[in-house]
Amino acid sequence: MIRLLKYHKTLGIILAVTILSLMNTSSIEPRNIHLIPHIDKIVHFLMYFTMAFFLMFEYYVHHKHKITRGFQVLMIPIFWGATMEITQLVLTSYRGAEWLDMLANTLGVIFAYIGFNILKENKFLNRFILFPFFSSKTIA
Repeated sequence: MIRLLKYHKTLGIILAVTILSLMNTSSIEPRNIHLIPHIDKIVHFLMYFTMAFFLMFEYYVHHKHKITRGFQVLMIPIFWGATMEITQLVLTSYRGAEWLDMLANTLGVIFAYIGFNILKENKFLNRFILFPFFSSKTIA
């Protein structure tokens, strides 16, 4: 249980993604939402990008600045995305499963992995923005 509490940011994001994925959005009708094509795919991409980025960040911090199980870490949000699509299909009458949503979820995870690895290798961002609470000796 204490191990899970180390990932409190990621767990909060997973909870938010779950609620957003299962809530009924049919009554939401903003006038300008249709001006952006495929806005739902963009939202899926951003939700899973955020989830994967925070998961990798917390994993990196709690495992002595190493991502030794990158593939396994990436599988968690990808699996969650697939689970949410199936859950929408099976448990709700107002939502459905879409392959393009799953693709957007997976692309969000892949881009988060790429972005995180670029940021963690940048010494300036690493020292002053991403990990300011560590001394420079622990970030080398």
